[in-house]
Amino acid sequence: MAEAAGRVITAALVVVPGLGGTVTFVRQERGPYAGWWLLPGGKVEFGEPIEQAARREAAEECGSDPGELMLTGAYEIIGPGHHFVMWAYRGQRTATVPDGFAGHHVGGVRQERWDRLEPHPTDMPILNDAGAAAYPRELIAGLLGREQISMTSLLTSQSFGQPDVVPARR
Repeated sequence: MAEAAGRVITAALVVVPGLGGTVTFVRQERGPYAGWWLLPGGKVEFGEPIEQAARREAAEECGSDPGELMLTGAYEIIGPGHHFVMWAYRGQRTATVPDGFAGHHVGGVRQERWDRLEPHPTDMPILNDAGAAAYPRELIAGLLGREQISMTSLLTSQSFGQPDVVPARR
């Protein structure tokens, strides 16, 4: 997800359930979380409805149709060099990644149980709020702190990580 310097980026992602209680993850190639396993998602294009962006990102990054989407969260995420407002949905359909699928700007696609893969810490509370994981709050706070990231649920006002992170002024 490419960011414009000094801008808040609106983004959307989808928790795509897989078979056997798995979740679909993609290995990010670009942006501030490059190299991490993430939930499929990305930037909302100008004029694009947020839910449509989430659905598009799921198709582009993991080749899956998540079915009907249920909004499970909205988050403000501020870290070194980035500031996102992230809309999170959970797909209502169990999906499988097509054999040989190569996602758009991702280094891999994997369907795995939440407790067998360590995603980027910003995805941990998102997975919890979607009812797809049970990461301990202390773990989330510690990992976000290590990454110098502040994350707040815009629906519940629950904060994770470093609440005093403020983007640098120019």
